[in-house]
Amino acid sequence: MTPHDPITPTPADLYRRLFEHASVAQLAADADFRIVCLNRPACEILGASDADLRGRALTEIAPESRRGLFDRILRRARDRGEGAQFEFALPTPEGTQRHLLVILSALPLDGGQTGVAAYLIDETQQHRIADRLARAQKSASLGTLAAGVAHHFNNIFGGVATFVDFALTSGDATAMRRALQMTAEATTRAARITQSLLSFAAQDGRGGDYADLTEILLTFLHLHEQPLSDKGILLDLDLRPTPVVPVDAHRMRQVLANLLSNAEDAMPDGGTLSVFLAPDEQGVRLTVGDTGAGIAPRNLPLIFEPFFTTKGLHAGGDRANVGLGLSVVQGLVGEMGGTIDVESEPGRGTRFVITLPVREDE
Repeated sequence: MTPHDPITPTPADLYRRLFEHASVAQLAADADFRIVCLNRPACEILGASDADLRGRALTEIAPESRRGLFDRILRRARDRGEGAQFEFALPTPEGTQRHLLVILSALPLDGGQTGVAAYLIDETQQHRIADRLARAQKSASLGTLAAGVAHHFNNIFGGVATFVDFALTSGDATAMRRALQMTAEATTRAARITQSLLSFAAQDGRGGDYADLTEILLTFLHLHEQPLSDKGILLDLDLRPTPVVPVDAHRMRQVLANLLSNAEDAMPDGGTLSVFLAPDEQGVRLTVGDTGAGIAPRNLPLIFEPFFTTKGLHAGGDRANVGLGLSVVQGLVGEMGGTIDVESEPGRGTRFVITLPVREDE
């Protein structure tokens, strides 16, 4: 070999270098989820040495409150040979949080066993950008909210002033009673808006009445099945076996009532209301769908905005609705630790998809 001949590393040495010098943190765990090897970026991102981490359970890299769910996801990745993802946050010495995304895949081992490979991605910066964007959007929404409140209450109390003045000056007892009745109706509308705003802002102070999600669904839908049938709406209920999911019964009934009202407005001539509950990767998924008119694509990004209403987009919709229902739903689902998304196509109906976490102690 001359001094200028290239030195070709063996495949094993090359893989070792790729592992050690990768920009992504990598760990490998055996069939019992014990860490058997990890690279330098993994030590840096977890703030521990190789000696401290090697041999420990992979679940121990996550906060204690999240380890139960992490273990279930690890077992699914190992036993089914499927890829999976898991997110958690770790405290930093500066008092902030580091947000990590763990990407998992099955790892074949000697002797026919299967372990898990884990790739750690630091998403702290992305979370910070998302938080700033959320704050900016919240400020814009607050402007819309304030304008909507001012508009609706100005109309209501303007009418109240007129009714009261008429009642005071009219000499006709029947006209006076009618004016007072209209005043009472106006104040009732104001009270309903106020209650919706309190729910939207999570300041109504109610809660704590927990029940299993499946039980709530069965009870709520049993009470509404006949009224729906009277309107020509068929209830298609599909509840798959799921873990027990304790949720605030009052909040969940509010969510269901608002979604049911939307579905009824969307199907004035009848249709099908589909309710589907099934396990999800990190909890359970509840889908509420209708076969109504659907929502125009331009309106989909706006439907959770306070006071946004399509007014007539769904045939037979309530034009008096002030547009707080779905804002309340989104807020209530968020309070229960879940998320809500919407899927819709004009002429083909609308589906609301709610995901809720399973409690760690279940």
